Amino acid sequence: MKSDDKGDVRAFVQTAEQGGEYVWVITLVDFAAREVRRSLVSDETYATAAAARDAGQAHLKGLEQDR
Repeated sequence: MKSDDKGDVRAFVQTAEQGGEYVWVITLVDFAAREVRRSLVSDETYATAAAARDAGQAHLKGLEQDR
C-alpha cells in the first residue's frame, strides 16, 4: 500500500483480485472528515498483484501531475 500525504487527505493504491486476475484500486480518504472521498478501479486487469500495483501507482502519479 502506498500513500500520498496532502494534509489530512491521502490517496492509497491497493490491488484486488478479480476473476483470477488483478486490478488496481485508488482510494482518496479525508481523515479529518473521516470519509472516503473517491475510489477509482482500473478497467484493465493484470496477471499479478505487483503489476496491478505498479500500474496503479503510475496512474496516481499521472493524476497528481494533472492537478
